[in-house]
Amino acid sequence: MGSTEKQTLTKVAVGCQGGGMHAAFAVGVLTEILKDVDKKKFELVGLSGTSAGALCTLMAWYGLAPKKNNPGSPQQAIDALNDTWNAFTAETLTENVLNQLSYYAFRLQEQESPVLGVNASGFGMSPSSIISKTVTALLPRLNVRREYFDLKDFLRRACPDFTTIEWPKVKTRLLVGATEILQGCETVFDSNANVKPPGPASNPWRMRVPFSLEGVAASGTLPEFSETVSTAGGYYWDGLYSQNPPVRQFFADVPKEDTPDELWILRINPQQWPPPAPTSRGDIVDRENEMAGNLSLNKELDFLLTVNDMITAYGPVAKDYKPVTVRTIKMTQTTADALRYSSKFDRSRAFTDQLRNEGRLVARDWLNRWPHDVGKWPADAAYP
Repeated sequence: MGSTEKQTLTKVAVGCQGGGMHAAFAVGVLTEILKDVDKKKFELVGLSGTSAGALCTLMAWYGLAPKKNNPGSPQQAIDALNDTWNAFTAETLTENVLNQLSYYAFRLQEQESPVLGVNASGFGMSPSSIISKTVTALLPRLNVRREYFDLKDFLRRACPDFTTIEWPKVKTRLLVGATEILQGCETVFDSNANVKPPGPASNPWRMRVPFSLEGVAASGTLPEFSETVSTAGGYYWDGLYSQNPPVRQFFADVPKEDTPDELWILRINPQQWPPPAPTSRGDIVDRENEMAGNLSLNKELDFLLTVNDMITAYGPVAKDYKPVTVRTIKMTQTTADALRYSSKFDRSRAFTDQLRNEGRLVARDWLNRWPHDVGKWPADAAYP
């Protein structure tokens, strides 16, 4: 494809929210997006994710990334994404039993009254405790794959050629959000930083560091279940606490011509709650989690719209910036309303396949109507 033709393609960045196993929806959406990338309907210049969304974007990016003796391709990205998600769900009999037990424990948390005097919090234990470590050590003997309960091991197996990535040739930027807990600052693991290391941070509460598989593990570390990840000179928990997902960096530290024309958000956590206001324990837990997953993102999107307004109002002053169109791809309202906080921990194949299939259907309809018959943020975050 010649350079003139390439310049006519719309530059798109895609951000995937975290939301546990609900991110299977994003797997389906990304599959359809990558099909259209292969058909050169637009140029995918960026991927961004947090927590389970980070896993989705990692695998799509990994399949695209050029490696030694392997240039990468959209089809490789589709295969890597779906094969990895298949492996992430429960496979063996023991894994399915463990999944059902843990899922039921979270269902208990949603009950108005504790069952047998306990709710889900009563089943918890520190992931660094001797008991927790002993149980973990026994799991392989019970036919539980190590990669099923060890995210770091899972990522190494999912990306066997990671060390052969040819960073200067990578065309799609990857951002993964995590939270550094000692300093209390948002952190972005950025593939651009693997080529050009970032300079001193102008804001000590924001960090941008080179991308790594440890960064993806950090992005998905809930301290109730996993030990804190130590990497890049810090200690990290889930990116949900800070950016879900990070998007502001797509428009900073890069020339205007390299910034996206459009930013598509794959929304896992519904923006709205059907009336009346939640009153039951389960509804309150569910809505708290949804809002925690949305509010930080909405602030970043509001900032981008503010910059758009400034470009319109002060064009000559803002000549180094270009406006961005922000759009949302989301589940059907029926599905969004039916999902619960507890189902974010359901790793059964049937459940995740259902969400993955919905993602494909929703995305195909949306992409067939893009760009003229789809909405823009913030209006398109709402259900009719």
